[in-house]
Amino acid sequence: MYFLSFLLFLPAIVVSQRCELFPLIPLGMTDRYNGIPDSNIIASSRLNEQSKAYYGRLHFSDGFLFFRNREGAGSWIAGDQNTDQWLQVDLGERKVVTGVATQGRKGGREWVTEYFVQYADDNDGKNWLYYRDEYGSPYLFTGNIDDQGVAENTFLYPIIARYVRVLPQRWHNLISLRMELYGCSLESYIASYAGQGRIELDMNEGIQTVNDRIQFRFRTQETNGLILYAASHQTDHLVIELYQAKLRISINLGRTPSLSGLNEIFAGSMLDDGLWHDVLIVREQRMLNVSVDRVKVWLELQTEYVHLNLNGKLYLGGIDVFTNKQGILVRNNFTGCIENVWINGLNLIRDARTTPDSSNAISGFSILGAVGSACSMTSASSGIITLASPDAFVKAVRDPGKNLQASMSFRTFQKDTVLIYHPLQTLNGVTDKFVAVDLIETGQIQLVVQLKDTVVKDVNVVYSNRDPLAGKDQFADGLWHTIDVQLSTNSIRVIIDGALYTTVQKLDLNYNTLTYIGWSPDRLSLVNKNWKGFRGCIKQVAVQSKIIDFQVLEKTDMQGTIFNRTCAMRDNCMPNPCKRGANCSQNWDEFFCDCPEGYRDSAVCHESTFFTSCSEMQLLYPTISEKNITIDIDGSQILDPIKVSCVFRDNVVRTIVNHTAKADTLVDGFQLPGSFIYNVDYKTSTTALAELVRRSVSCRQMINYRCRNARLLSRPTLGQTSLFNRAWSWWVSRRGQPRYYWGGSAPGIQRCACGVTGTCQRGAECNCDSFNEVADASDYQQDTGYFTYKEDLPVTQLRFGDTGSTADLKEGQFTLGPLECTGDTLFDNAVTYRKTDATIELERVYSETELDIRFLFKTTQTDAVFFQITGNKTQHFLEARLKRGREIQFSFNAGFGVLSISSVAFSNSPGESQVTVIYNDNEWHIVQFERNRKEFTLRVDQDEIRRDREPADQAFQFLQFDGKLYVGATQNYNEGYLGCLSNLMINGVVQDLRGKVERKEVTYGLLAGCQPRCEENPCLNRAECMEYYSHYYCECGMTPYRGYICGRTVGATFKSSADIIKIDISQPERAKGINTIDEYIQVGFKTRAKVGILMQIRNEDIPANNRLGGPSESLIVRINNAGGITVEINLGFQWYEVTTSSLDVDLTNDQHHTVVVATSDTRLDNPAVIYIGRNSSMPVGFEGCIYNVQFNNFFPLKAAFQEPNNSRVFKSSGITENYCGIEEVLPIDDPAEIRPYPTIPPNLEFARPEDIERQNQIIIILAVVGALALLLLIGVICFFRNYTFERGDYWTNEAKAADLTDDPDVALQHAEGGLPAVRGQEWWL
Repeated sequence: MYFLSFLLFLPAIVVSQRCELFPLIPLGMTDRYNGIPDSNIIASSRLNEQSKAYYGRLHFSDGFLFFRNREGAGSWIAGDQNTDQWLQVDLGERKVVTGVATQGRKGGREWVTEYFVQYADDNDGKNWLYYRDEYGSPYLFTGNIDDQGVAENTFLYPIIARYVRVLPQRWHNLISLRMELYGCSLESYIASYAGQGRIELDMNEGIQTVNDRIQFRFRTQETNGLILYAASHQTDHLVIELYQAKLRISINLGRTPSLSGLNEIFAGSMLDDGLWHDVLIVREQRMLNVSVDRVKVWLELQTEYVHLNLNGKLYLGGIDVFTNKQGILVRNNFTGCIENVWINGLNLIRDARTTPDSSNAISGFSILGAVGSACSMTSASSGIITLASPDAFVKAVRDPGKNLQASMSFRTFQKDTVLIYHPLQTLNGVTDKFVAVDLIETGQIQLVVQLKDTVVKDVNVVYSNRDPLAGKDQFADGLWHTIDVQLSTNSIRVIIDGALYTTVQKLDLNYNTLTYIGWSPDRLSLVNKNWKGFRGCIKQVAVQSKIIDFQVLEKTDMQGTIFNRTCAMRDNCMPNPCKRGANCSQNWDEFFCDCPEGYRDSAVCHESTFFTSCSEMQLLYPTISEKNITIDIDGSQILDPIKVSCVFRDNVVRTIVNHTAKADTLVDGFQLPGSFIYNVDYKTSTTALAELVRRSVSCRQMINYRCRNARLLSRPTLGQTSLFNRAWSWWVSRRGQPRYYWGGSAPGIQRCACGVTGTCQRGAECNCDSFNEVADASDYQQDTGYFTYKEDLPVTQLRFGDTGSTADLKEGQFTLGPLECTGDTLFDNAVTYRKTDATIELERVYSETELDIRFLFKTTQTDAVFFQITGNKTQHFLEARLKRGREIQFSFNAGFGVLSISSVAFSNSPGESQVTVIYNDNEWHIVQFERNRKEFTLRVDQDEIRRDREPADQAFQFLQFDGKLYVGATQNYNEGYLGCLSNLMINGVVQDLRGKVERKEVTYGLLAGCQPRCEENPCLNRAECMEYYSHYYCECGMTPYRGYICGRTVGATFKSSADIIKIDISQPERAKGINTIDEYIQVGFKTRAKVGILMQIRNEDIPANNRLGGPSESLIVRINNAGGITVEINLGFQWYEVTTSSLDVDLTNDQHHTVVVATSDTRLDNPAVIYIGRNSSMPVGFEGCIYNVQFNNFFPLKAAFQEPNNSRVFKSSGITENYCGIEEVLPIDDPAEIRPYPTIPPNLEFARPEDIERQNQIIIILAVVGALALLLLIGVICFFRNYTFERGDYWTNEAKAADLTDDPDVALQHAEGGLPAVRGQEWWL
């Protein structure tokens, strides 16, 4: 027993099989002769005889050099190139499979890039299961990238299978595959139960664990059953049971006064299918993770304890008595098979069967009742079919008669659908009389007999589910239900799940020969009834008590998409995809979430429509001074929303969080220290409030306590030393810590505000601690102040004491103010991009079933990339960009092609629905993007949300990235963004962009905060600054200046007194003239001559009697003969003159002077000409330099010197443009920035010099040895060549000395003594 206690105390690392030591052991595909035989390898199709299935062995074609004869094309090649192809391996027996490896066809440039894996652990290989991810979707494995490399994939969870299939989903050129499976032999210990037997383990000595690991497999066809039960004599217990075909785990680590400690979690669905299901339960203190068939759910246990204490018996398979057993909901034992039950290192089934005299026997085990050692259960899917399309149906033919009987078992999530349909009469192609059994919208079963008879009434009966465990979905709950409908001439009998419903009804009907299950070709009548085709699983279908054998039905009797011998339903609500505890409902195709307010724009209640803070709301409502709203700090499902009041005054944003405490709450009759307890309720979680406080610049909370004879912070004299004896009253921080300082004081100082400043009465710590029982018996004192220490806020609890009884004069009253916070560091988390190739590199993004991205931007750019992230191995990517200044686009690829969604700005104003609103208007805009299992959405500002669905024909795939997130440009530093970027949040986590810049982690082209270049107003002389962030442009058109920042003076040099500038500003006759009301004239000049016109504006009417010789209406600014300035205004009917002669100042001193003339109510009608220097009637004019000339919004000198020349401007040839001695003002150049080289990864190690030298020496030695070996090899070859020649002789008829002549004929002529034989030699190797 001590050995058992030791094992249960430790967290186990043992899995049900022993493959973890050698996870990549080949299972025989590579070894053709000693491994898996060719006959055990089959495929869906093949291209030809040279591409058979058994050629799909790993490294098959790589061995051609070692075989005399080449065989096959080098791999299995599918005959059809579609996603329905597969390569299947029969392992011969059930084994543990831990991984798979694949190759392409070497030299053919053909390989599989992505594939699914299916497996079956029965002996006939007909019940196939997908290898799924932790969310229940088929897991898409990554395959090869070339035709000869090996791509290995290790399963996160091993599977037990005899048959394994690889189903290619994407490929290069052709589906060509070679493969190998890895794993080990299965060590199986099975216990089979018939509802009576059980295994018991006595744990009376007590077991205590902090962490637990439980792993087992089971198969059953029952909906409910107790699998495992263990408890203590107190409240601790552990229950594992099958409840409504789901696995339910109930656990209690101990009860407290505030917490019951009871926790439960559900995992899996439709587990009564007779197939094997893998279960893994892991508890790490308060975190409980449950996996059923690799689909994960988790729960944080609501308890204050971490130990599981068990000191009773552990039951496996059932118990003897269900009475007073904590945590159990079912009332029957398990029926089925359980395999390899591992609990913290112990295999309960194996150890229970170990003989007591064995060396490794563990005492305390006993087997009671019938517990078998083999699983004889057959699959429940042999007589099952799945109707998978709306038009699928089964047609049964029967004999006509006066009675109708039809029965079936079904399971479905579909509502408002047909179960059984029997037409009675058809006229003109329309069935107007029929019998139908259907599931209505509420999930109840409805029997309809439509007769359209004036004597016999129609029948319409609704039946509810009588099972006390039935939920709101009634019969559409995914469980198996049976229905038997019997119609006779006098009654209607309906049996549902064993419950009999009888209706007395006379039905003198003739039933024809056809009965439809699930749907009917007679669509018209069904559409009129708003019925839909049944989609789900059916079995045991009988008509007129005759069982229908689906295997022998004709094709015409089974139409639509039908899967035979399997129930292909999937529970889309397990695990629950809905966040924030929302209820999940579903039909065959999809799930639906009943989201709370503020999250209904998200299909899974993930991303909220609330603002993240008051500062964000102010961006869209800048004119509002105060508003009550709900904010969501992280914008997603992690933190709870908070109801706040936003106050905008004096350029300060205040966030106010109210609570339920009322002002002047009475405290009376609580004498002991802290005996009065008030829990402050802010209607949100403390975690959300903590994040609000953390992000705020400052926070405070007011507290006021009015007391009469009641002390506050003074120490009680009770003779104790506990914390409860430290003060009469205190408050509790958000972290649950008691605080003994009051408003206006600080942590560690047990005083009130007056105690800190020394102004408390009688020198006490607080005013309430200074009362005198004689002098102040009926007087009230008070202590008030603000808590300002952010680490403690908000106040979560108030504790008061020393208020006597309700009959005396001791009492107190407290008022706790709301939590007030100012500022938002999230909105200070902004950066400015000033270079198009500047980027901030963030760590890779982890995207599971949900991905939400939220950010703010402000720019004047037309096209740019906000951020980009890629997966080099998976080819996945995600990108956000601005297009044409009016479109925000998100694009991503999760393995099934590029998907994109755009938000184009349109005005929401009435009558302007087609007017485009631009996003590059240098104003802040909010972007929200979300991707979940159902859809992906995009919203900009408060525009209408844009939605698009995930591909319906593909399983949902996670975005898998292995690269960094590049913010500001692409990963190649192209198409960069210029502007301000702020509040980048990914899955509710704020990305610290500003911190990276401030910490100098990245500086190129970036500034901390939002710092537009025009913010400092670099343009001079009231010029308009045009923002481009990388640079700026000063629009000088409305100023009399030029230059980069409008700091260059535009002047003219009048070298001769005869020089003149004349500008025609008259309007065409058909146009209305220019009439001025107010005039603004500015002229700068520098001269020595006391004569000349600085500017004159006049019209064209020149009366003969005008004493000035000028126009009837004019305005002249001229230099008078005293060296001053004279302004003359002639309005035709009145003449004015203003002069500077009274100032006694001579302005003709060759210095710079500026004249500014501003008039009002002086109407000039149709001004036509502007003169500078002199007018046409003056013989002598200005001589000197004139600059910065302005008439209202017209700048004559800029017009005079513009290029090309203006035909309406005349100027003397001697007049030239001149700065008039004023130096141009230029901006300070920005410091030069050079993009830094890519950063060196921190885990990269450089070779040391001694290592390089040693490596070079090794290379030299190897080269010398190689050269010597080569020479030796050449010598050996020459030696053997010389001594392996065979010498031979042959006869020749050539003449002697033929080799000494030029021609054989000549040799014959000179031959001596005829033609003697000559011995020749020939050598051959």
